[in-house]
Amino acid sequence: MADYTFIRKDVVKRVNVIEGVIEVISPLRIGAGKGDFDPASVARDQVLKDSRGIPVIPGSSWKGVFRSTGERIARERGLEVCSGVGRDNCLELRKLSNEFQQAIPKDKSKAIDLFWRYTCINCKTFGTMSVVGSARFLDSYPLKDEKGNYLFTLGSRTMVAISRTEGAAARRALVTVEFVEPGSKFNFKVIGQNLPNYVLGYLIKIMKWIHDGYVQIGGHKSRGFGLVKFERLTLKNEGVTKVGDEDKEVSVEYNKEFKGDEFFEKMRPLIEVFDSAKIPYPEGSLHK
Repeated sequence: MADYTFIRKDVVKRVNVIEGVIEVISPLRIGAGKGDFDPASVARDQVLKDSRGIPVIPGSSWKGVFRSTGERIARERGLEVCSGVGRDNCLELRKLSNEFQQAIPKDKSKAIDLFWRYTCINCKTFGTMSVVGSARFLDSYPLKDEKGNYLFTLGSRTMVAISRTEGAAARRALVTVEFVEPGSKFNFKVIGQNLPNYVLGYLIKIMKWIHDGYVQIGGHKSRGFGLVKFERLTLKNEGVTKVGDEDKEVSVEYNKEFKGDEFFEKMRPLIEVFDSAKIPYPEGSLHK
């Protein structure tokens, strides 16, 4: 019988927290919607801010970056994953979404079994239709120094606008872009419930890709925006140290803070578990 602990929300056998600091390496812009326009700013393409005017990286943005990066990593490892965008999700692609939705109120055991067998590591980790993910990303805010001053600076730059329809520079059109300056620092925190070690390794491998500059955050990536690095990282663990029959025990140092590069070296055993794990789902490959 399959062990469904990883996807269960009514049972908590393990809680992991990865937290640390993000240092901005190149200009960072998480865009604000039109409804968040700040008339006091000279920029017309502004960063997202809270009600105090403090820039924020929403947890939803982190989840999107992790899911899209994870999609590349998982496929590189030969795993079948979906993007989770629109109808490109595991249950919809397998024509099981209606059966799953009907089973939720009537037969929860059947719903859990369908979800376990026919969804990918991304659906289980980050969530999909009607199902909350097992990893929860918190909003990132700037840190403060010892005097209580925020460790961020906003800058702006006038650029040639890009046509959304033609994908090219618009003729004689300029736009002033606001961004968070390099050197700014934000907190970072992701909370995992019932994550197997191979899924922890998956998340940490995604973080390493970001840390090593293979992945950019936010907008204007083609202009070099969005490079960040992790600092002062800690992996905390409460509860069991292994989840599911397909998981493996791993010896790593929990609840201890490491510098960015050192953290990824110390957590290498978790990454290796992900790289070698025999992941039994999803069943019935769409590519056969």
